[in-house]
Amino acid sequence: MKWEELKPGQSVRIDENHNSGFGGRYGRVVAIGTFIGISERIGALIDIHEPLLLIIEPEALEEVDLESLQPGWEEVDL
Repeated sequence: MKWEELKPGQSVRIDENHNSGFGGRYGRVVAIGTFIGISERIGALIDIHEPLLLIIEPEALEEVDLESLQPGWEEVDL
């Protein structure tokens, strides 16, 4: 994806071979831009519905429709 295509609340999938170890996971964009006191855009903050948030660069994300999620996938708020 490109920076201009990202928006909060968007459903995304992380590329399968991403070096974060979370490749292939689905999540939702929480915020886009600058984090940890750095003055340049570094990525999108992604909620993968686990007790952590990930910062992933836009090139490693693809937009997905909720309808296209794998069978058995669902959101759960605890």
